[in-house]
Amino acid sequence: MYMEIDPLKAWERLRASRSSRPGKASSGARAKTYSTALEQAQQMFRAAEVVGPQTRPLLVFYGLSQAGRAIAAAATTLKGEE
Repeated sequence: MYMEIDPLKAWERLRASRSSRPGKASSGARAKTYSTALEQAQQMFRAAEVVGPQTRPLLVFYGLSQAGRAIAAAATTLKGEE
């Protein structure tokens, strides 16, 4: 499926999801993990935009890692808090 969306609008929607968290990230430790991971992912991606090509892949990698952590925190099929 292909979807065209402006990156700024996408981040705006993701930031809004921190106050109305999806899935199992609605409360508890998962809520904190979801919000923190999204914030860190966004900061990593922003930093990757302004650094040189030698450092950029590292920041993108860690940004993707934090985005994955947010997805896992919201997952409804995972058991427990970990």
